[in-house]
Amino acid sequence: MKILILEPGAWGTALGILLSKRNEVSFWYGDKKLASKIDRFRENERLPGIKIPQKIFISPELEKGIKGLDLIIIASPSFNFRKILLKLERFEKLPPLLGIAKGIEKETLKLPSQIVEEIFDKISYAHLSGPGFAKEIVGGKSAKEVIASKNRTFLKKLKEIFSIRPLKIYTTTDLIGVQLAGAIKNALAIGISLVEANIQNPEIEKIQPKLIELGLKEMLKIGKAMGAKKETFLGPAGLEDLILTSTNPLSRNFQFGKNLYFNTEKMRQEIKERKITVEGFDNALSLYKLGKIHKLNLPMISEIYKVIYKRTSPEKTIKNLIKLTEACERG
Repeated sequence: MKILILEPGAWGTALGILLSKRNEVSFWYGDKKLASKIDRFRENERLPGIKIPQKIFISPELEKGIKGLDLIIIASPSFNFRKILLKLERFEKLPPLLGIAKGIEKETLKLPSQIVEEIFDKISYAHLSGPGFAKEIVGGKSAKEVIASKNRTFLKKLKEIFSIRPLKIYTTTDLIGVQLAGAIKNALAIGISLVEANIQNPEIEKIQPKLIELGLKEMLKIGKAMGAKKETFLGPAGLEDLILTSTNPLSRNFQFGKNLYFNTEKMRQEIKERKITVEGFDNALSLYKLGKIHKLNLPMISEIYKVIYKRTSPEKTIKNLIKLTEACERG
C-alpha cells in the first residue's frame, strides 16, 4: 500500500511509523522549512525522542507525493482540516481519505466527514479515533482504535491495513458517533482536569468519576440529537477515551485544564495564537453552540465554555462543576 500522511503531528507521525512496517509511507508538510528540518533530523518536535525511519519520504511538494496513492491520511488538527482538503481539490482521481482529528469546525459546526462531503461529494471517507498517546503507542503499548466509515468495503480494507501491533482495531459504520465522541471528550477533559488542579487526593478520587459520569451523559445527549449510536459512546472511542484523556497528564487537554487554573490568561492567549494545539478549546465553543441549536441541557459543557470564552474565573467554574456532580448524585 502507498500511503501519504498530510501534516502529521505526534499521532500522525506515530501512525506513519507503524504503517511503514508494511507499507510505503510518505509525509507532507506545507511549510518547506519544517519539512526540511524533520527530514534532516528525522524527528518531529511534537513527538520528541522518536526517530522517523529513513524509508519514510518527507516533502513539501504535494504533486510528487500524490501520484499512485492508495490512501491519504489527513493528520492536521480540526481547525486546519478544511484548509488541507482544499489543497487536494485540484487533483483528479484522489484515493480514499482517512481523518484522525478529534474536533468540530467551530465556524460551521461541521464534523470532518461533513467537510469532506461538502468539498468532494462522494469520495470514500473514514475516521479513526480511540484512547492512547502517540509516544506510548509507537513505543509498543497496546491501544484500541476505532475506524468508522459508511463504506463497508473501505472499512474492511482499513482494518487489514491498521491491524499492526500494538493497535487493536474495531470498526463501525457510525461515522458521526466516532467523530463526535473524540471531539466531546477533549472538551470535557479540560473541565475535569481543571477541578483536579484545585482539589487534592483523596477527595478528587471521589469527584473525578462523578465528573466523568456526568460528561458521558452529556456526550450521549449530543450523540442522540445528532443521530449517533449509543454504543459508540460506551466503547473505546467514547467512554474509554474520555477516562484516559481526563486523568492522564500526557493529554494536552488535561494539561491545558490544569494550566488554565494556575495561569489563566497566559493559557487563553497561547491557544488563541495557536502556540499550542488543544482541540478541546475550539470544541467547547462548538459543542456549546450545538447544544443551543438542538435545545439540549448541557451544564458541564456550558461551564467549560464559560471559563474559556466568557472569562468566568476557574475557581467559580470548579465550584459549579462540583455542584453539578452533587445535584446529579441526588438525582
